[in-house]
Amino acid sequence: MDQRAQISIEYILLVAIILLVVLVFSTLIFAENEENNVATAAQLGASNATAILAYTDTSQSPIKVTYVTMTNSNTTNNTINLVIHFSIPITNQTPILNSIANSLNNTLNSTSYNQTINMLQTSTSLTWTTHRYTYYITLG
Repeated sequence: MDQRAQISIEYILLVAIILLVVLVFSTLIFAENEENNVATAAQLGASNATAILAYTDTSQSPIKVTYVTMTNSNTTNNTINLVIHFSIPITNQTPILNSIANSLNNTLNSTSYNQTINMLQTSTSLTWTTHRYTYYITLG
């Protein structure tokens, strides 16, 4: 500042550049945050369902969620495929699949993105739509 309390153009440009950088990176950060929240919610929902199954059905062998894979299948339609992998194959076991799918539905509905949910459920997959992405969640 000079004697007359005027800000020089360099300070205004510096603030404008910093603001522009923050805005650009915030859009990337918010998209990654949503993806991470959905993947975590899907993993926790499946883990909760398998834990409940192990406690309620003593004849059931324990099932563990081993890992979750996420792939961005189509960048133009903003679709993301999530596959939840288990320690044993569960594709033939309809009651287990239904229990896990219901738990996933409940867990995803409890996230902060529940105002824009469009949930379609089949026996082995869920489709969950937010304002940014469409997630295809498959139980593998």
